[in-house]
Order: sequence, then C-alpha cells, then structure tokens
Amino acid sequence: MSYLCRRSLIHKSIYMKQYAVIHGTMGLQEGYSDTDCTFFLSPIEADKHIDQLLKDFRSDKTCIKIVQEDTYAEVYMYYEGDPADLTIEQTNDLDFLNQECHSEIIKRVEFDDPYPPHRRGTESCWLTWDQLDNCMAWDYQPLDMSLVARVASDVQEMNGNNSFCDRDHHMDQLNDFISSVYYRDHAFIDLDDYSMHAFRIPKPKASDSYDADKDDLKEWMDTNVKSI
Repeated sequence: MSYLCRRSLIHKSIYMKQYAVIHGTMGLQEGYSDTDCTFFLSPIEADKHIDQLLKDFRSDKTCIKIVQEDTYAEVYMYYEGDPADLTIEQTNDLDFLNQECHSEIIKRVEFDDPYPPHRRGTESCWLTWDQLDNCMAWDYQPLDMSLVARVASDVQEMNGNNSFCDRDHHMDQLNDFISSVYYRDHAFIDLDDYSMHAFRIPKPKASDSYDADKDDLKEWMDTNVKSI
C-alpha cells in the first residue's frame, strides 16, 4: 500500500463523523427548556429516529402540518380552533401557522467526531444549541471547562454591558448551568436573549471515564466562577 493510501485511510479513521437529532419547540414557545438531543454514529440511524418521530406526529390528530427537508422537519400542531375549518392557504402559510399553532423542530446535525483516538482524554465534549434561532450555537464542540469558561464569560459580559439586568438571576442561572455540566448530560441557560442548551456527546466505549476529571472541573469552578 502506498504512503498516500495509508495516509488517506488514517485521515478517514481519525476524522469520522457523528450525528445528533435535536427535537424541541421552535424558539421560546411553551416547553422550550425541554429540548432534547439523541446521538448516533451513522446518518442512517439518525434518519430512522427522525422517521419514527414523524410517524408518531402524523398519527396525532392535533398535527396540522409537517414541513420536511433533507436535514430537518418542522411540525405544526395544537391549532386552537377547529382544524377542519383551516383552508389550504392557511395550512400553507407558515407565518399563520407560527402564530396560531405550537411548532416543533426536528433537526439532524452532523459534526466531526470530537473523540478521535489521538485526542481522547478525560473531559467530555458538548454540542450546543441556540434555542432562539433553532440552530447550533457554536461551530465547535467544547470540552467541559471550555464550555463553562465561555458561558461564564458571556454572562459576565452581559452583566457588564447592561446595568439594568438582574445580576443575581444571571448568576443563579450560571451556577445551575455549571452544576449541570458537572453532574448531568444536559445543561441549559436562559437569560433574556441568551437561551442555550448544551448536550454531552457520548464517549466511545472503553474510553477514559468522565469521573476522573471532576476534581479538575470543581477546582476550576471554585477558583474562577465565584469571582465573576
């Protein structure tokens, strides 16, 4: 096998893809804190999951319309009036549906495997989701302490730029977010126009345990967060 062929195989083995399916309400509608995320190692499995979700919605009598594209689907349901009274023009008018219905989004996200063999450590990586804009918040998957540091910096900047904000509420939200990073697989922070979910990306089997790094994260929190 030539050097270039070996190099190509090594490159492909290192930079594999992972997939996530995000499911939640669109924007800040009721239930926006309940957005969830399921991870997959292949696009086929991710699409199967989406198909099952859509199948369940199609069997729901409250579902008014499903708009399906290649990597996402929008679902409109719970029309307050009688769905039988809706005209074709209304069911095709997304502005009308956004105003009159509850809407949800199901989106498949593709990203580079954050745990290639040559970079595996004890920290976890996270997928971030912008709840306001229904898209990935950041174009990379930060490690635990990088996630905490950037969110803490964002909150500090918000507090510094807005003298009328509720700083105590902001700090409570930040502390809850950090605690979730430390103890859970899902963290959420909701401050005015800053509403973001973070989902822990599962590690490959037989990789180092996240628990081994908890003391490091706690030490970083104790040293930095209290001073913000």
